[in-house]
Amino acid sequence: MGNDLKYNASGCRDIVAEKAIRKADHTPYEISELVDVIKKIAGAYGYEVEGRIAFRDKKSKIVYK
Repeated sequence: MGNDLKYNASGCRDIVAEKAIRKADHTPYEISELVDVIKKIAGAYGYEVEGRIAFRDKKSKIVYK
């Protein structure tokens, strides 16, 4: 089975579950833009971002890595 999200435990394809999981795991556009801006700022100062950057939403408390 090529993609584990496409199949349930019994091996049958489960499209509804796949879509729900992908939507829940999706990183918001704002986070992607924020990481890009931070990398550009670091580059402008002659640095590179090394490692992972993590952000926590103040309202929902969700951590994005």
